[in-house]
Amino acid sequence: MRIPIFFGSLRRLKPISDLYGFDRGTPIDRYYFENFLKKDSRNIKGTVLEILDNNYTRKFGGKKVTKSDILDINKSNKRANIYIDLRNTEKLPKNKYDCIILTQTVHIIDDYEAVIRSVYKMLKSKGVLLCTLPCVSRIDCVAKEKGDYWRFTKASAEYIFKKYFNKNKLKIKSFGNVFVNICFLEGISLEEIRKKELDYYDKNFPLMVCVKAIK
Repeated sequence: MRIPIFFGSLRRLKPISDLYGFDRGTPIDRYYFENFLKKDSRNIKGTVLEILDNNYTRKFGGKKVTKSDILDINKSNKRANIYIDLRNTEKLPKNKYDCIILTQTVHIIDDYEAVIRSVYKMLKSKGVLLCTLPCVSRIDCVAKEKGDYWRFTKASAEYIFKKYFNKNKLKIKSFGNVFVNICFLEGISLEEIRKKELDYYDKNFPLMVCVKAIK
């Protein structure tokens, strides 16, 4: 028997929010990657590198962090103190960081493997990379259509990271379900859906992948 569908306000050709839901509250993907960082916050310590800003370094590392670096390719970003292309491994420091936080970045860089090689090079021995990757998302608002290259699955993340990190030192987990995917694409905010809906996991409908890799 076919289940009747009541589309309501979802029968539309434009999303409810075109800004991930920022204009309505908190974007849904933040729930997953902030919980991921919070769970591994004990590893956000010592010398830490983050991209664009150090919001998560400060939020989850706190006093455990002795040195906080911010990397960007764009020199107009005054919050950054390192201006380097992550694809250019020759200019990057070696064995410097106890932790690197790389959230929602890899998908907007054409040579994603160069990025993984770079963060591996920059990590100290036993240093920890905390990386998040989108499975489903609108085209990046900043990078736009010509600068948004990739989406990842748990399998592709494992395939890529195993090339550079010992597979026994990798923990890869996906999050999401069909409902949160629809809500995220529509720009519905975190505050507008229930926790039990967020926490339900369906391996066939991941919203994002989180990777913890130890050098």
